[in-house]
Order: sequence, then structure tokens, then C-alpha cells
Amino acid sequence: MARRRSSHTPVISIVVGILILAVVLTVVSFRDIERGRAQVSSMLEHQARGVLAFIGADLRAGLSAGEWDPERFSRLFEDAASRPQIAFVGLLAADGRVLAHSDSELVGGVLESGIEPTALFPGQRLKGTRITYDGRSAYSYAAIVEVVPRELCDPASRWRMPGHPRRRRHTCSPEEAAARLSELLGRDVGPDSAVRLIGVIALESSSLESTFLASRNHTIMTALVLLAVGAVAIYFLFIVSHYRSVRSALESMRTYTTNVIESMASGLLSVDADGRVVTVNGKARRMLGLASDPRGRPVSEILRLEPESADRALGTAIAGARDELETEATVTTPDRGVPVALSASTLRDEDGRRSGAVVLFQDLSEVEDLKDRVKRERHLASLGRLAAGVAHEVRNPLSSLKGFAQFLRSRFVPGSREERYADIMIEEVERLDRVVQELLDFARPVEPDRTAVSPNAVVEDALALLSEDAAFGDITIERRLDDGAPDVLVDAQQLRQALLNVFLNGIEAMESGGRLTVETQSVGEGDRVAIRVSDTGPGLTDEELAKLFEPFYTTKDSGTGLGLTIVSRVLEQNDGSIVATSEKGSGTTFTIELPAARREE
Repeated sequence: MARRRSSHTPVISIVVGILILAVVLTVVSFRDIERGRAQVSSMLEHQARGVLAFIGADLRAGLSAGEWDPERFSRLFEDAASRPQIAFVGLLAADGRVLAHSDSELVGGVLESGIEPTALFPGQRLKGTRITYDGRSAYSYAAIVEVVPRELCDPASRWRMPGHPRRRRHTCSPEEAAARLSELLGRDVGPDSAVRLIGVIALESSSLESTFLASRNHTIMTALVLLAVGAVAIYFLFIVSHYRSVRSALESMRTYTTNVIESMASGLLSVDADGRVVTVNGKARRMLGLASDPRGRPVSEILRLEPESADRALGTAIAGARDELETEATVTTPDRGVPVALSASTLRDEDGRRSGAVVLFQDLSEVEDLKDRVKRERHLASLGRLAAGVAHEVRNPLSSLKGFAQFLRSRFVPGSREERYADIMIEEVERLDRVVQELLDFARPVEPDRTAVSPNAVVEDALALLSEDAAFGDITIERRLDDGAPDVLVDAQQLRQALLNVFLNGIEAMESGGRLTVETQSVGEGDRVAIRVSDTGPGLTDEELAKLFEPFYTTKDSGTGLGLTIVSRVLEQNDGSIVATSEKGSGTTFTIELPAARREE
């Protein structure tokens, strides 16, 4: 449901953005159209104001002029109406009677202007009324023209058009002006009477309205074009933003998936439908010993299994002949073989067609080592029980044999052959007793008393016990002890005995002298300490190295073959381990790892 809402979000955002743009453009266009309409009204009003002001000025001038011609107003109005933009001009009495008009047929009649006349005061707006005159659209304006005969003849108050200087005129009398006005009105008017007349004008608006309509249409078209361009721009911006968002999400998902695959403890390898490698994680590269990028190479070139039946089964799974495969096999590399638990399954696309395969393999080396250790422990346990029984049965007769040999030696003549034979018997019995003691030590391991001790101190103690043996064998001891190595949690006595066995093994291997190197070092994350013991002896073959820690196996002419076996068991009891590396002719190195003691915060 959340995914469906998220998919609708861009569409809703685009619609809202376009609606907002449409509202803004509508408001702007409406204001522009209204501004154009106001300009048309202002132009018409300005023209009407000028003509009406002229009518008032001409009326006053005619009433106060030297010559009086009542018909001059009609001729003046007819001449004005002949202009293209003026529909008609007229002068009305207060009761609407037509005193003068551009259409002479209307003179004497009554004309309803349809609007309330306005005084032509500065700043006073004229109100226009839309009319139809002679089939033409026009706007009608009316203005009040107030005339007082005495004021017309008074130089101090004589009316003049704004902006025009005063001129000398003939001397008129208020009575004469009143008589002329009476003649115009058809009724008596006194010199001090205030007569209100109405000037009317109708201006054609078709040309201005055509211009206004063209401007309005242009504004609307511009708004529509801007709306279309803006809508496309908004859509494009949202598409780009959505693309970037999706791309970022895909990059994040790709990075996350890559990190997950690279962090897997198992090896992962995927192939396409042609069996060529597409993906391989770090664990798989390390297990297969790949130094270069294997992508694009056939999987058969980099992944080989033993036995051959497992390799064939993997090939059929990758080819799509079977959907799943689970087996255990050995991955062969140029350097070694790695036991693995392997599974393969077919990859399919949305249409169900095979698009490749994915192979997972888990390194079973530790599991196999654990199996070997368990097997060896069981074997050692059986040998221990057997050795304990044998040692118990042999030790008592050995004591009797040693006693009789000592008794016989005391009866022989000193220096005689018989005494020498008795000494040999005693030495061999003592050697057998040592073997029996080692068997008992092997059969009855002592529970370690683990404490925090310095590995360097234990090494020094063990080397001190062997300094005479090393000097006698012309062997140089080289110390590489790390002063910063942490303490180890072991049984100090057992560790000292184990080191003595390892040191003696190295000294005895260098029959013609050499160098014994002892090194301590912190390993891992500081939670383990390594003790490495290297000699310059003849070294061991791979076969000898594989049997080195097996009981009763020895490469020396004398020895029981239990020394290193006991060392391995003692170290395991102390949560430690020992491994040996060697090359024939290059000496042998024993690496002992022990747990570091936790430091108190």
C-alpha cells in the first residue's frame, strides 16, 4: 500500500504544481486584462473630458461675444461629430430638452442621456455609459455646464480654459448675456440667475475595443503558452527529480547489496545463461585463489571440483538441466584443495526463462580440522587407556629387574665384564622406566592451574635450563622477545615443560650445531600471543610433517615419539595450539599460540 502511495506521489505533485502555475497565470492575466480595460476607459474619459470642456468654453465665449449666432453651436457640434471617433455631441437643458445637437433633427426634442452628469472639476472622474448609437457601440458621457450671465461679463470672474492666458474682450453687459441665454433656452433668464446646462458626448469605442480585445487575446494566448511551457517544465523537473531519486535509491540498494555479498562468510558466484561469471564476492576470490577479475570468463575455468562426479553435477546445474544442487566436494586450486559444502540453483527472469545460476560454497576446512581433531582425540584416548594398563603392568617387573641387576652388580668384581653387563642392564631398565613414566603422563593429563604469566619470563626460564645443552652442541640461541606482548592465561609449569620439549626437539635436530631462534609476538587483535621456535636443522618432508604430532612417531634413533604429542595435548588443555612448518633442508618452525589474559580496566 505504501509503495502504491509513493508511486502516486509524483503525479499528485505534478498536478498540484500545474494548478498553482495556472492560478498564478490566471491572476496575472486577469490583472493585465483589467489594466487594458482601464486604459481604454481612461482614454475615452480623457477625450470626453476635453470635448466637454471645450463645449463649456465655447458656450461661455458665444454668450459673451460681440456677435451672437444661435446656430453656431449646432454647426460646431456637426463638425465635431464628423470626426471618426465621435458619435454625437449635444447640449441639453436641465430638463433634458435638446438645445443644440450634431443631429439637427433632435434639436427641440427631449434626450435622456442615461447617466448622471458630472461637474468638470479637476480630479473628478466622468462616468461613461455603454450605448448603441446608429448601430455603433459607443460610450456616452455627460458634464454639467453652469452659466451665470453676470459672471460672464465680470472680468474678475470671467471664465477661461485652464492653461490659457486672459485676453482682452469686448465689453458685454449681463443683460445682453442673459438675453442671449434666454433665447437659447426659450425662457427668460435674469442676469444673476445660475443656469445649469448639460453637455453630452458619445465616443465610438470599436477601434479601442478592437485593440483591447486583440491585447486581451494576446494575453490569454501568452498565458496559455506559458502554462503549457510551465507544465512541461514542471513535468520535466519532476521527472528529473524522480529519476535522480530512483537512481540514488538504486545506487544505495546496489551498494547495500554489494556490501552484503562482500561481507558473506560463504563464497558466492553467479553466472549468466552462457555460463560466464557475472558476480564473485571476496570470499570466493580468496578460496579460489583469483588474482584478477574473473568476470566474463567461463565458470569452468575458475571453479573445478573433485571428485569428477561433483564437477559434472555442477556443470549440469549451471547449464539448467537441474534446478538445484547440494553436495560436498573439494575445490581444487593451483596451491591446494579446499573442502566445501556447495549449493547451486537456477536464476530465472520475470517471464520464467533461465537467466543464469548462482553458486554458494562454504569452506569446510575448519569443520574437517575439527573432525580430524575429534578423531585424533578419540585415538589418543584409546591409546592413553592402553598405555596406562601397559605401564601399570610393566612398571612392577621393571622395579624387580632393576633390583636384581643392582644386586648382581654388587657381587661382581669391579671392572669385570660381568659388572659392565650389569650396568647396561640397569641403564636399559631406567630407560624403560622413563618410557613408562611418559606413558603415564600421556594417559593421565593433569588439569591445568591457569594464571596470568609473562610469556617472555616463561621462555627465559625454559632457555636457562637448556643453556648448557645448547653450548655443548655449539648452538646459538637468538631471542626476539616482544616487550609489549601481553600476559598469557596458562599453567606456567605446563607451559615451561612444553617449551622445554620443543626447545630440546630443535637442539637435538641440529646435530652439527646451528641457531635456535625464539620469538614472541602479539597476534590477532591483541587477544592471542604467538611463540615461534625456529631451528636450522635438516627440516622435514611433507609426509614427516603430517605425522609429527602423532603418538609414538619419531624421526630420531632414540625416543618414544610421545614428546610432541604430550606438548600438543598440554597446549590444547590451556586453550592454545601448536603448528609446525618446515622445508627439507631449511629447518623447522613451531608456532605456539596462547590466549592473552584480559587486562583490568
